[in-house]
Amino acid sequence: MNNNIKLVKVIADLAIFLEFTNEELLDPDLAVEALEQMASELQLMDVQDRNDLANSFRAISKEYIGDKSEYVKELPESLGII
Repeated sequence: MNNNIKLVKVIADLAIFLEFTNEELLDPDLAVEALEQMASELQLMDVQDRNDLANSFRAISKEYIGDKSEYVKELPESLGII
């Protein structure tokens, strides 16, 4: 796995943590705020880099199971990078 894919996986894993962690363990408002901050930073990337990131999310989504797989596949839209 190259470093770019590892970085994409880290982003996906963090997004999954923020989205799927029980609200008794993680304040939902803080989770949303963190996801919005992540999205804001990723949206600053140039168009080609955002497209590459979106394709990478789709590619690694197959490494996840069930709802998490679908969530990672839809991350580009959720994060506003496409």
